[in-house]
Amino acid sequence: MFRELVNSYTEGDLAEILVDAALKRISSYSKTDVIIVGAGPAGLSAAWDLSKKGLKVLILEKMLGVGGGIRGGAMLLPAVIIEEGEATDMLREAKVNLVKYAEGLFCADPAEAMVKLAAKALEAGASVWPGVMVEDLIISRKRRSVNVRGVVINFTPITEAEWHVDPLFLESRVVVDATGHDADVVRILSKRCPWLNMSVQGMSSLDVWRGEEEVVEYTGKVVNGLYATGISVSEIHNLHRMGPMLGGMLLSGKKVAEKIVQEVFKE
Repeated sequence: MFRELVNSYTEGDLAEILVDAALKRISSYSKTDVIIVGAGPAGLSAAWDLSKKGLKVLILEKMLGVGGGIRGGAMLLPAVIIEEGEATDMLREAKVNLVKYAEGLFCADPAEAMVKLAAKALEAGASVWPGVMVEDLIISRKRRSVNVRGVVINFTPITEAEWHVDPLFLESRVVVDATGHDADVVRILSKRCPWLNMSVQGMSSLDVWRGEEEVVEYTGKVVNGLYATGISVSEIHNLHRMGPMLGGMLLSGKKVAEKIVQEVFKE
């Protein structure tokens, strides 16, 4: 077969196939139900749940891999802790190996957990576009209220190099800020729409169990069309840091998916 391919396709033919396939995929992203910004645990959890419900979901990730900061575990030690319950049920469904270390507490390999969670989201129908940053939002403004209708994007190296290259724009019914400590999407909105008097307060100091509860409790809508999940929620609302704990992130993603379905796609 290899020899047959050598005689059938030149390098130019292969380039044409690659470019055509890539552009078809990008074209399919132009209008979606939900755009999730950030492929960390909360973003992946939300994408999996939303996709299972039949929604068209695109995850935009500025890096080239999935998993976000949780991939580093605790100070680059390859382990995370998950409290027993819904979060461990999700990981078991994703076939993640869980090791019980104490009553009600399990540990997992963060790389394995993130890769398998991403695989579940992809199997359910979600798409991931890596190497892309959100630099602005598409909005509709009515007096002093805002409705977010999509994102304005560019490739990460272009944005980081601060080149002036005109961006691309993608429409969606809902945008989810799952960018973690950066809370990039909400920061953009607060800068572009100062009349909203919105600010990202920054995270409070560490209190593990309060932080785990708070991140789920405060997950939800920021303005019409824009929701926040995971560590972005903690940064927006000055919630307590929780360290290398995975449960709250997964449950925050699940909760934001449920709220989006109930509040936007309930018809």
